[in-house]
Amino acid sequence: MSGGGAISSMVTSIRNNRRDRKSKLEKLKNTSNNREDFIDYKKASPELLRKIRTRLQEDNKVKNKKAIIKTSVILILIFIIIYIFNKNWQAILNSTN
Repeated sequence: MSGGGAISSMVTSIRNNRRDRKSKLEKLKNTSNNREDFIDYKKASPELLRKIRTRLQEDNKVKNKKAIIKTSVILILIFIIIYIFNKNWQAILNSTN
């Protein structure tokens, strides 16, 4: 019988990885309709909300500026590459004729 060691290690691995199964009764015990109401102990003042709003608006402006700059740089680079490729392509075509 070949593979005896491999098979026994496989069986041991399966035995060790076996998970505990919950019965249907245990699952039902853990369910209940009693829920605690959410209580927010921290109340935000209008001034705090205003500060948060302005900070978020400033952060969004910075993100938008960065995105516009990145997009512009990428577009400029693409146009430069296309221009150089077009000039070289025209030079190649002119040299063969």
